[in-house]
Amino acid sequence: MDQKGLRNWEARCIQEEPPGCRAGCPLNVDVRAFLQAVAREDLAGARTILEKSMPLPGIVARLCEAPCENFCLRDPLGGPIAIGGLERVVVHLSPVRGKILRLPARDKSVRIIGGGPSSLAAAFDLAKKGYPVTLLHHGPSPGGWLDSLPEKLLPKAVLTEELQRLASLGVVFHTKDVLHPGLCDPIAADACYIGQDDILADELKDMVADPDEQTFALGKKGLFTGGIRSPNHRFRFITDISQGREAAVSIDRFLQGASLTASRTPLRHGQTDLFTNTREVAAVERITPSDPAGFNQKEAMREAQRCIDCQCLECVRHCVYLAEYGAYPKAYARRVYNNSAIVKGIHQTNRFINSCSLCRQCETLCPKDFSMADLCLEARQQMVREKRMPPSAHWFALNEMRSASGDTALICHAPQQPASKHIFFPGCQLAGIRPEQTLRLYDRLLDLEPATGIWLNCCAAPAHWSGRVEEFSEAITHLKGLWQAVGSPMVLTACSTCLLMFRKHLPEIKAVSVWTVLAREPVTVSASHPPLALSDPCTSRDDQETQTAVRTLLDAAGQPITPLTMSGKLTECCGFGGLMNNAAPATARKVQQARVDQSETGFLTYCAMCRDQLAKTGKPVLHLLDILFAEEARPADEPPASISARRANRKRLQAEVLARYPDSVPLQRQPWEDLTLIIEDQVAALLEERRILEDDIRQVLVGQGAFFVHQEDGRRIASARLGEVTFWVEYRQTGKTYRIERCWSHRMIIEGERKNES
Repeated sequence: MDQKGLRNWEARCIQEEPPGCRAGCPLNVDVRAFLQAVAREDLAGARTILEKSMPLPGIVARLCEAPCENFCLRDPLGGPIAIGGLERVVVHLSPVRGKILRLPARDKSVRIIGGGPSSLAAAFDLAKKGYPVTLLHHGPSPGGWLDSLPEKLLPKAVLTEELQRLASLGVVFHTKDVLHPGLCDPIAADACYIGQDDILADELKDMVADPDEQTFALGKKGLFTGGIRSPNHRFRFITDISQGREAAVSIDRFLQGASLTASRTPLRHGQTDLFTNTREVAAVERITPSDPAGFNQKEAMREAQRCIDCQCLECVRHCVYLAEYGAYPKAYARRVYNNSAIVKGIHQTNRFINSCSLCRQCETLCPKDFSMADLCLEARQQMVREKRMPPSAHWFALNEMRSASGDTALICHAPQQPASKHIFFPGCQLAGIRPEQTLRLYDRLLDLEPATGIWLNCCAAPAHWSGRVEEFSEAITHLKGLWQAVGSPMVLTACSTCLLMFRKHLPEIKAVSVWTVLAREPVTVSASHPPLALSDPCTSRDDQETQTAVRTLLDAAGQPITPLTMSGKLTECCGFGGLMNNAAPATARKVQQARVDQSETGFLTYCAMCRDQLAKTGKPVLHLLDILFAEEARPADEPPASISARRANRKRLQAEVLARYPDSVPLQRQPWEDLTLIIEDQVAALLEERRILEDDIRQVLVGQGAFFVHQEDGRRIASARLGEVTFWVEYRQTGKTYRIERCWSHRMIIEGERKNES
């Protein structure tokens, strides 16, 4: 990913867009943070937030008409937050936070004509930037129409205090009987601002009649204006302040010789791309102050607590993986970019990149279709291409794929048929987890269409998920060749992942789900299970045809289903997809638990791996085949099949299929397959965690040469390198029986030969 690619990814995430309240504030006050501070009774912190964005906050916070409230998403849910009232109580109860910081003095000066709110705002911002400012005002003191406000609305002491703060910034005030055009003499200052919210001479009014709408620049170079003449404008005060600030930005740019418009951030007027889901937000009525003058501190806290903290985070709220790393897609895109930019050093984002389930729920939820799946898969492919992918990330899944595509692969024509019209592709996981049910399902497909063959293989999804483009390409090319060799029949898949791989990467193969085929002639059975939560596999997210077929089958079986919010197009991963379970087992466990926590009932799914992954939580989980073929049903609380059992089951299924064909070639057993192992439950759990197969142990024991022997109790330790991995086995041997005590593995290679020592 290059810088341009990063920017494209970042632009698709809207989490950093401002909420409506901030977008509706002409001064860009961080209203959300302000409300959160008030909600926790941190009035000093709330005042600090106001002072960060507001000029003369003692005045502005008291008089602001709060246009931000018009964009509050609380409006239809009890009324908008009383932001203006909360600003007033904060400045009333919390003192000024400290001295205003001023930049070093500049060598160019500004003259401000008028003493109204817009002029005060412009003077404040320009003086902070270090410009010498002279303010010429009408009447005895600055303030313009602010002087006419009642004491309870704007105390004179507050106005005096804020004018003193302006003076402390170096602003010099001068009283003028008439504010006339002659005061705009370019010799007197390098730039001049004319505030229309004071009493101007008619000739001066004519000069400011047609300013630029964005920059407030006038036709004459160096002249700028702002302020509203109409006292009846709904947002008169805050608009005056905003226009004074915008003019100050233009004056600063003008004095520095910069463009008045380039890269300038325009006012949003409430417009934002931020999406906030309010479907589950309960209505809470606006707090009514006990005193007509305004909120007290406790009332202010309660009113601020009505804020729903507008954020998008739709993907993060529903994805354990995204929540696990404490950020959101835009930030993650930066991390992925920074990770790929590291030449030497620790690539700290590797685990994050390799842990995504690639399920695309985030893309479905995101209003802008941001896909963490595409981002992480692209990063994985780049890491593999540049030889920076840690070999430990996906090695076991790839070895399983290679085994299922080699040692236990098989393709057979329909029995006693000249050719196959259909061919059943159960997938490596159903074959490895439920071999008996796989054969029972095959028998049902033969009932529907006798010209149905069977194809035991892996769809190569692990190679795709791990970013190994070349290996995946070779694998699907091989699959295509096998399919063509048996006459290019229609492929019936029992696995939604296999179906997705065929449809996306081998579109020339016509592939459909077995559930769609079965639903055309559903068998009526009497399901005896209570209502179950149906969990659609994440790879069926966009396959409404298969989802509908499954529900048709369950309806015919009389199996009731309880609602599961995140199902269908919004369904969630079981923790296996994208090889998450290989790269981040702890995260996968959290994903599994979060999924089953969504319903108090037992679960039901039509993916063998989903069934076993969810069953790891202890939740009762059935497979669809347990409903359709009761005679082959497995208990809902059955523990998931171990990795060794899955490998053995695939071999057993291969043998049973071959036994059905009279001309089949008997399988040749390996010499290590007959070894008898005794493995206690505690050791078996350790093997599962470390992804060490019983067949790996057998190969080490058969191939052992030298081994270590414990002289006191006879324990032995043997090792062997199988492929990329070196295995170590600690055991006790009695005849041809081996009791396994411990086992571990590593991928470290010590290069070079040991030299003889003299």
